[in-house]
Amino acid sequence: MTNLEKAVQDLQDNLVVLAEIERRQSALLRDEHSELIARLNAESAEFRRRTDQNLAEITDKLNGLIGYLDGR
Repeated sequence: MTNLEKAVQDLQDNLVVLAEIERRQSALLRDEHSELIARLNAESAEFRRRTDQNLAEITDKLNGLIGYLDGR
């Protein structure tokens, strides 16, 4: 094998290795992204639940206050 053939073979081998590294990295990033989206969705749902609960409590208190003032 000549030096040129050896260099070409080395480059091809390196490209195969780089392609595999890129494939694995892409899969890892895809998994991390999916986990992040799932966590953010869960946190968002919890925030909405707490906000709805707080709004209901405030509405109840306001309705009670309105009722109290109407009874005066």
